[in-house]
Amino acid sequence: MKHIGLMFAMDAEMKFFAALLKNLQQKTLHQRTFYTGVVDNKVITAVISGMGKVNAALCTADLINIFKAETILNIGISGGLDTSLNIGDFVVGADIVYHDVWCGKPYKYGQMQGMPEIYHSAPALMAKLPQYRQGLLCCGDYFVEKAEMLQDIKSKFPTALAVDMESAAIAHTCYLYNVPLLSVRQISDVPGSENHAEQYAGFWQNAPQHSIYVLQEILKVM
Repeated sequence: MKHIGLMFAMDAEMKFFAALLKNLQQKTLHQRTFYTGVVDNKVITAVISGMGKVNAALCTADLINIFKAETILNIGISGGLDTSLNIGDFVVGADIVYHDVWCGKPYKYGQMQGMPEIYHSAPALMAKLPQYRQGLLCCGDYFVEKAEMLQDIKSKFPTALAVDMESAAIAHTCYLYNVPLLSVRQISDVPGSENHAEQYAGFWQNAPQHSIYVLQEILKVM
């Protein structure tokens, strides 16, 4: 059976997803609990990475090296960077970039030395999800909560759809290990809006259930 490594950034989704796994087994490693089971005739190892790039990269490496995941699926939340998006919309990270990296010339803003300027979700996996908006995700180690922060990111990456704290680190790790990635993000709020804090808090009332429903649909086609 195909083995998929599934990464959540927060634990709200995990409690719903774990209930779906058949033959559930748990293993604690590097202060993280990994949940392995079967869904839709696929072996899934799921983990809550925690927020931020280091947590995300380490958990991705563990899924690949220790649990032998053949594909990485990351589903999480992002702040919207495009006015055409609504809270609750799902976007696929066709392109993924760091918004908080600068290594000096001749490298592009967001590009690590010796690494690609932009990372990508696997085209074959994206092709199975035509119903979702596909575009650029920006990733960095700070929560974007003010309009000027949003504007700074948009000035560097005008086509960006959303911003998060894990996607580029996951993509970077998958690139190094040559493992296909699918990064899917749900819009939780619109940074810079007047009621930004209220948007973020209110989003979580129904978001975990909705996210798991979409995840089930994604897993069926993977």
